[in-house]
This record gives sequence, C-alpha cells and structure tokens, in this order.
Amino acid sequence: MPTVVLNGAFVGLVYGLLAVGLVVTYRTSRIINFAYGETGMLAAFFYFDMRLGRSTSTIQHDHGIGLALPAALLIGALIGLAMEWTIARPLRSNPTLNGMVATIGASLLFLTVATHRWGIQVRLTRPLVEGSGVRAAGLTISPSQLLIGGCALAILAALAALYRFTSLGLRFRATALNPYGAALSGINTNATSMATWAIAGALSALSAILIAPLVAPNVFFMTLLALRAFAAALVGGLTSIWGGFLAGVLLGVFEGVVAYKSPIAGVTDVIVAVSIIVLVVARPGGLVRAQY
Repeated sequence: MPTVVLNGAFVGLVYGLLAVGLVVTYRTSRIINFAYGETGMLAAFFYFDMRLGRSTSTIQHDHGIGLALPAALLIGALIGLAMEWTIARPLRSNPTLNGMVATIGASLLFLTVATHRWGIQVRLTRPLVEGSGVRAAGLTISPSQLLIGGCALAILAALAALYRFTSLGLRFRATALNPYGAALSGINTNATSMATWAIAGALSALSAILIAPLVAPNVFFMTLLALRAFAAALVGGLTSIWGGFLAGVLLGVFEGVVAYKSPIAGVTDVIVAVSIIVLVVARPGGLVRAQY
C-alpha cells in the first residue's frame, strides 16, 4: 500500500500541474480550455518524433532531449498563443459558453490531426532521466518520479514568485480580478491574456512529457488526464492555483488506492465523472476560492 500511495502521489503531481494551467487561463479569460490535454499531447508527440523518430515498434536512435524538449515546450506555448488569438480574444465579449464550446472544437481538431499523422498506436518513449532511483523508508523512487517532484516544486515556486513579486504578476492578478478595470488602468489585457495562455500551453506540454513514460501514450492519453485535472481545478473554483494543485495530488493518491483495492476496471473514471457532477451542482464556486 505505501508504494501505491507513493506512485499515486507522483501521478497526482502531474494532475496538479495540469490543473494549475487550467486555472491560469481561466483567471484571465474566464474560459475553460477543453483542448488543454490535446495541447500537451501534440507537443509530446512532436517531442517523441524529434527525440526518437516516428517508429512505434522499436527505438533505433535517441537524439536526446537537448533540442526536443525546448522545442516541445515552445510548440505547447505557440498552441496556447494560437488559441488565445483565435478563440479567447475574439470571444471575450461573448458568453463564456461560446469560448468553451470553441475549445471543444479545437480539441476535436487536434485529435483528428494527431490521428492522421501518428495513428492510434501506443508510442514507445523514454523517460527524461534514467537510472536506479533512490530508496527512502523502504520505498524506491524512480528518477522519473524525482523529476516530476522537482519540476512541480520549481514551477510552483516560480509561479508564486511571479504573481507576488513581479509587475507582470500584478498585471495578471489585476486582469483576473477585474479585466475592465485593469484595461482602464492602462494594463494591456491582450498581452496578459497571451502570456497566460502561452504559460499554460508550455505547462501542458511539460506535463505530458513527464507522465508519458508512466502510461501507455497514444493520441488519446492526455484526454482522460485532463479530465482529472479539470476535476481538481473545480475544487479550487477554477481560480485557486494552490487549491487546484493540492486537489490534483489528492486525486492521484485516491485514484491509485481505489484502483488497487477495487477489482472493477474503470471504476476511477466513474468516480471522477460523478464527483465533477456533484461538485458542479452542490458547490459551483468550488471548495476553495482564490484571494488574488
């Protein structure tokens, strides 16, 4: 059981990072990006191509992460920018439902393009770092898990510093609190919106690349993961970065324990879906709200 909890916690860290990206974009645009998982999937598959080639049967050459990883993060950021420019900005004055439906259309487009290019086969991949890992308290922590933990801490620390100590973070908070008042105060809300969507896109790409070695990645592998991230973000009312992140970690642990204890395949998916419905109906504002 301790191993199950540990593994679930590291998967939950990725859920939490994905939830953070959903919260960051929602705070500035009030749009839930339902193409968020597919954004990371596209970037991850380009990463696989650049590092390992397009083969799904054998890994013949590993070109390393020196070029592939930065390029994949850039691709994720560019996809985020494109969605801000084509969806979030034109629909800013429309009901938020319009923007969310548009992101569903974008997710279907991304899946169609990915299926046409890569098919639906499971891709062979390699972790960013390899080795024997470390042992602590009788448990073995793999290098991939250590990397996930390190990336999560670094990203959260960087976001906390950005929001609290920089002028850009102040503009982010002002735009999230009152975009019209921020614009009247001279803040370029278009630029802040673009920055948040780019950050979220890169974060989705990194999350997909980190989790890929722990799952069986095909073009649909991020879709269910993003659904879990959405559930975690809802706990934080889609506005609390810390609330969404911690909910993601707890969800990962809960999912691991349930999958270990229950003989019914897919029961965690049902629980997540029911939890989303109950939370939206009972507490539409979430369990934790941001103070900005």
